[in-house]
Amino acid sequence: MSTAAVKALVGSAVKFEGRTEDAKADTATELLYRFAHELGDDAEEANELIERLLAHGAMSVLYGDSNSGKTFLAIDLGCSVARAAEWMDRQLDGGLVVYLGVEAPASVRTRVRAYQRYHDCKVPNFAIVQSPINLFNGGADTERIIDLVKQLERRAGAKCHLIIGDTLSRLAAGANENSGEDMSVVVAHIDRIRHDCAAHFLLIHHCGKDAARGMRGWSGMRAATDTEIEVTADADTGMHAAEVTKQRDIPGKGDRLGFRLHVVTMGPGKWGAPRTSCVVLPTDAPAKRETKKRPSEIAGAITELLTSRGSGMLKGEMVKHFDGRYAKSAVYRELKKMAEIGKINETVGVVALVKQ
Repeated sequence: MSTAAVKALVGSAVKFEGRTEDAKADTATELLYRFAHELGDDAEEANELIERLLAHGAMSVLYGDSNSGKTFLAIDLGCSVARAAEWMDRQLDGGLVVYLGVEAPASVRTRVRAYQRYHDCKVPNFAIVQSPINLFNGGADTERIIDLVKQLERRAGAKCHLIIGDTLSRLAAGANENSGEDMSVVVAHIDRIRHDCAAHFLLIHHCGKDAARGMRGWSGMRAATDTEIEVTADADTGMHAAEVTKQRDIPGKGDRLGFRLHVVTMGPGKWGAPRTSCVVLPTDAPAKRETKKRPSEIAGAITELLTSRGSGMLKGEMVKHFDGRYAKSAVYRELKKMAEIGKINETVGVVALVKQ
C-alpha cells in the first residue's frame, strides 16, 4: 500500500471513514477535517481489509464461549492476511500482522506451528507478542505497542494491517468489564493504537453467562465496535459458525461462515505422549439454532444502568444520563418497548426492572 493510501486510513480523527487523501490539517498534530461542499456526489467506497468482513483501520470484536474455536479462527484469519492468501473465499489485503498473545503465548505458538505444518508453509509477517500488556493501567503499553509496530514494519518491509488482541480481559487487567468508566479507557487506548498505526484492531473476547445477550461486559463496547463477530459451536455435530452480528460501514451483516477444527499431530511431548493442536477448515455453516432474541443495544444499556443502581430511576434522569450516546427519542422509544413486554415497570415517571 502506498504512503498516500496509508495516510488516507487516518482521514478522520473520530472514525476511520476510508480513503480521504484530500483531508486537511494545518499541522501533523492537528485534527483532520473535510468541508461538506468539497465532497463528491458519489458514496465513498468502504476501504475493506477483508471482503465483507473487516475494514482498514477499524475495530472489531470476535467473541464466543469457551471452546467455541474463536482463537483458532483468529489465528487462521491472521495467517491468511500475513500470507496475502484468500480467507474463507474472501479477498483481502495482505500485510504485517501483530498478534498480542498476552493470554497464552505458548498456546498461540503451538497453533501457528500447527497451521504451518498442515499448510506446508512458513507464515511471513506474523509477529507474536509474548510480553504482558495492560491497556487500562496508564498509557505506557499503548506507546510500546505503537513503537513495536513501527519497528516491525521497518524490519519486515511491510505495512501492518492487523493487530489481534488475545484477549480483551487480559489486555484490560484490573478494569471492571461492566464499567463504562473503566472500559472507555481501554477503548481510548485501542483507538490511539489503530489511529497511530493505521491498522485494524481485532479483539478476542468472551460472551456473557446469557449467550443471547452477546459479548460480556459493558454495553458501550458494542457501540464502539465497527464489526462484531459471534463464534458458536454445535456440540452435537462438531461444526462451528462465525456470524457477523454488526457492521458499521461495510456490507456483510448476517453472513455466517462455517468451519470445523481438524486435529494436527505435532510430535511427541516431554514424556513421549503425542502432542496435538488444531487448524480451521472451512465448511458449510451449520443451521442457526433458535435462541432468545438479543436485546437491542439501548435496551442492554438501560438494563445495565438499572441493575447497577439497584433501584428505579426517573425517565428524564435516564435520558440525561445517555445524552451524547443515544438520542432522547430512541431512549424513550426503547423504554416504551421494554414496558410493553414486561421488562420494566413505570410508576409516576419512575422506571424499574421487573424481577424475573
